[in-house]
Amino acid sequence: MHDNDFVKLAEDLEAALLEGATSVAILGATPTTLRLLARLTTIGFDGCLHGIYTDEPRTPVLRIPVRPLQQLSRDQLDVVVVADDQDKESLLRAALPYINGTPKIIVAGYGHLAYRNPDYHQQLAELLVPSLANGYPNTLPHLHQCLTNAARLGLHGVVAEFGMFKGGTTMFLSRTIEQLGTDWPVIGFDTFNGFPPRRSPLDMYDHPDCVFTDLDAVRRYLTGRDVEIVAGDIAATAHRLDNEDVVCAFVDTDNYTPARAAIEVVQERTIVGGAIVFDHFTGVDRFRYTLGERMAGIPLLEDPRYFHLHGTGVFYRQR
Repeated sequence: MHDNDFVKLAEDLEAALLEGATSVAILGATPTTLRLLARLTTIGFDGCLHGIYTDEPRTPVLRIPVRPLQQLSRDQLDVVVVADDQDKESLLRAALPYINGTPKIIVAGYGHLAYRNPDYHQQLAELLVPSLANGYPNTLPHLHQCLTNAARLGLHGVVAEFGMFKGGTTMFLSRTIEQLGTDWPVIGFDTFNGFPPRRSPLDMYDHPDCVFTDLDAVRRYLTGRDVEIVAGDIAATAHRLDNEDVVCAFVDTDNYTPARAAIEVVQERTIVGGAIVFDHFTGVDRFRYTLGERMAGIPLLEDPRYFHLHGTGVFYRQR
């Protein structure tokens, strides 16, 4: 649990104690539990702790009683503190059948909202070249979800990526496709010669850290994968997809002109149940000058064949 979230957890507990709570249970034997014990001891409220409740087989030896979750059904409690952020829902779900009455529940943090998929995290962990699909925090989870949904629907076609950089996201897409048991080839597009000269005022992004010109290195990295690399100006090469059914298209060109060229092709070629995903349709902080990519995608908002959920880069082909 992050420090600022722990402070909020402790403050809410202290407020409940000052309001008269006298019997407190802590759910989970975690590092946060130890911090709470130290905090309550410091301020003299440790006597209100009725016990730590957990079904973990191995727990530290503590001066506060450690009890199984089932014991909750026999104890009268004023407050139950969930001593975990990421796994708070699991702890509450396990404890809920045994909680006696309606004690005040105290939680903190938002780690439980993170994308939870073991296969997704395995693919990320095994990437030798990291994916930089980070235009907004959920770009990669949304790509994974779109591919997973397409596999469930039994779609057939290709996956396209516009803007490959060092091939990190390309490898992620390819490995995810393999893990899903589908046979979609990945077709990746990039100049491998830096950003093209500006052809529109909306071609605003040209950060040198986003330039990678070693095409041979990317080819070597992707050796053995079902990946086709199309090198050159995307404004010209996007037509490689003119006769392909597109299951998912990932647009990460940063600028207007290549994004517009890509969309002009994939808007028609993406099949029902597939998706077009932008890295920079939404997002804040470091990407002010990728506005051109977003503006290239704006016309999709008026296309009734696509559904876009605000705050995401995903356009789902619904009909």
